Amino acid sequence: MAQQTKFFAARGGLDLITPAIEQPPGGLIATNNYEAHPRGYGRSDGYERYDGRQSPSTASYWYLNFDAGSAAISEGNTVDGGTSGASGEALINAVVSSGTYGGGNAVGYIVLTNVTGTFVDGEDLEVGAAKKSELNGTAVDRGASNDTDDTTWLRDAMETVRADIGTVTGSGNIRGVWTYNSKTYAFRDNAGATGVDMWESSSSGWSQVALGFRIPFTSGSAEFSTGNTLTGVTSGATATLTNVALQSGSWAAGDAAGYFIMAAATGTFQAEEVNIGAGGNLATIAADKVANTLAAAGKFEFINHNFTGHSGSKKMYGVDGVSMAFEYDGTAFTPIKTGMTADTPNHIAAHKNHLFLSFTGGSVQHGGIGFPYQFTVLTGAAELGIGEEITGMRSDVSGYMVIGGRNSINILKGFDVDDWYVEPWSTESGIIEWTMDKLGEIMFMDDIGVRNLSKARELGDFNLGTLTRKIQPIFEEKRNDGITITASIRSRAKDMYRLFFSDGTGVSIYLGRGLKKPECMAFSLPIVVHTTCSGENSSGDEVLFFGSTDGYIYQLDAGANHDSAEIVAYVRFPFNHVGSPTRNKQWFKATLEVDARPSVALGMTAEFSYAHDDQPPATENSFTVTGGGGFWEEDNWDTFDWSAPVEGLAQSHIDGLGTNVSIAALSEGTYDDPHRIHGLTLHYSMRRLVA
Repeated sequence: MAQQTKFFAARGGLDLITPAIEQPPGGLIATNNYEAHPRGYGRSDGYERYDGRQSPSTASYWYLNFDAGSAAISEGNTVDGGTSGASGEALINAVVSSGTYGGGNAVGYIVLTNVTGTFVDGEDLEVGAAKKSELNGTAVDRGASNDTDDTTWLRDAMETVRADIGTVTGSGNIRGVWTYNSKTYAFRDNAGATGVDMWESSSSGWSQVALGFRIPFTSGSAEFSTGNTLTGVTSGATATLTNVALQSGSWAAGDAAGYFIMAAATGTFQAEEVNIGAGGNLATIAADKVANTLAAAGKFEFINHNFTGHSGSKKMYGVDGVSMAFEYDGTAFTPIKTGMTADTPNHIAAHKNHLFLSFTGGSVQHGGIGFPYQFTVLTGAAELGIGEEITGMRSDVSGYMVIGGRNSINILKGFDVDDWYVEPWSTESGIIEWTMDKLGEIMFMDDIGVRNLSKARELGDFNLGTLTRKIQPIFEEKRNDGITITASIRSRAKDMYRLFFSDGTGVSIYLGRGLKKPECMAFSLPIVVHTTCSGENSSGDEVLFFGSTDGYIYQLDAGANHDSAEIVAYVRFPFNHVGSPTRNKQWFKATLEVDARPSVALGMTAEFSYAHDDQPPATENSFTVTGGGGFWEEDNWDTFDWSAPVEGLAQSHIDGLGTNVSIAALSEGTYDDPHRIHGLTLHYSMRRLVA
């Protein structure tokens, strides 16, 4: 019978519950480290360590010719331009093509990475201020003369840059990671696990943030402000104020109370009156400054919010479950004292310009409107309760706030403290801690699967109400094995929500492309994700970070590998009977349409008749596939490969007989860029009916 072909778009995601004979042909029955994409299935992006310095995936190398060489430059040397001040790190030992160092006339080349500045022709190339040779020409970015050297030096540059990136100093897990004002902050127990240190990313790596000191005050009768010099009337001690936290009272009434924040002090304050420089007794203090600290062993949660309404006043707020809440503005670290006996909130939210904090015992407290330091009734503070431990809080675009419990979902309604109230939203669904996020609608994990808020209300404690119904067996297996959820993260750029488990695995849920139903996929990492952060860099682009148990902060969806480890990824399409489940077919060829830039190595194999023993699998074929091409005068320059086709094809002659066929594609690579599979074409001919 004549050969036929059928094409199936890569759509639907992983499906572990639909009977084999009913499986949609473009879906998947097994997958790892692929994720749903607007154009099909894409191999997952990698992750790489981060501390503020250059990222490994952006590393490059520079090729420099030299002459007048009198001494060798060795791998690892820092090479400086004697005139330009440019600098770089030697990737290899300098290569001499003619002359000798002894004769002072060596000619050759050197390869550098981590280059800053611009080297100039003819200048001295120095190591430790000692001249080694002279630059002959200009430094050329990726200037290798052949592909082999280019690949070798580029990968060497990536690994050299990677090795320079350090852990967050301390011990144990990363306790928290967050972005604020385009900088990344990390929190980790100190070396002795007696407290937590705060660190800020920088061009030279992690820099510790000094938490400063505080002095409580009462009887304030004139307003103290940031930048004022606080002076002890009796002691003569002084300190420059970095913040003033007013908790109650007013300056005009002479009963203002709160605490002064400072980075340091000169002299020792005592129980005394204080003023601003010289000028009367303006407030009373009871003792010397006290160091601001964070306790060890917590797990942090953060928000960024502007409570003042003034431009540029957005600040960072955090809780960890073992310390007081705090505010940080890039300079001043200010503890937030609520007056609770155990003042250790574990979840945080901003709603209608109030700061909300949750405490053990199901208590929710909020500060005054626009006053995150003031937890008094006079300024609009209040306490609410839900009757069980709180697992998360999040303000929703609909004007209410979701308060999650392990066995219930509650909604805070109303316009302000005078009329709002807590209403049960669902008593049949709860929220697992560290899984609440917002991607258009609030999403979370409960005992059955991932839900959004509307599904929880409509369908309650039923599997039908989950976004992850097709992969429910994954959650059941994890639960049976005692594997727990450690974190979640949303990606607006990918329209994706991801869950991470304590065994290093996870699931991604894609909600884009106008889908009526989400597409779910599975992934695995060689490390455990402990805490996550979704933020923005200085360009406004989304950046995702996570902290693990090894002390590193990693940037997610960055690079082509798992921080230098290869990514093993595969997809398996369902057993496809092309509309005739009881008729044998001769299967000739399977063709995958692949977008791979610049190229990717793929393996492909096939199983027949539900992998029956009588039908051996097809021999695995390997391909190097190139796609990502474009059209001259239509596509933007430098966004496509001019020598590549628009779509790549991986064609495997599978040569098998059976009622159905399942095609699997495998990708294993350390430096291969991610690729996308758009669809599958099967080539076959019909044979007789199965007896």
